[in-house]
Amino acid sequence: MKKNTYGNIEDLLVHVKMVTPKGVMERHCQVPRISAGPDIHHIALGSEGNFGVVTEVTLKIRPVPPAKKFGSIVFADFASGVSCLREIARQVSNRHTFLR
Repeated sequence: MKKNTYGNIEDLLVHVKMVTPKGVMERHCQVPRISAGPDIHHIALGSEGNFGVVTEVTLKIRPVPPAKKFGSIVFADFASGVSCLREIARQVSNRHTFLR
């Protein structure tokens, strides 16, 4: 779930072509999202093949970040890790109680 970083899939969609039993539906999506009823984006992307088959898609892409940083904590054993997580949960709970 990278929605917070990249946005909704319908926001990333520039062009979609879907083949349906009635023919080809095509939509160029280079405008901001609007709230004016059902949208082909939702029909095409949410139908999971029920209304047609998506045959062509153009998406906005973003450059790959220069680096990814990950952190970790290593515990001597499982019990030590559980103890640490319980203490963190207790402190967070106490802080929320204090702020009320």
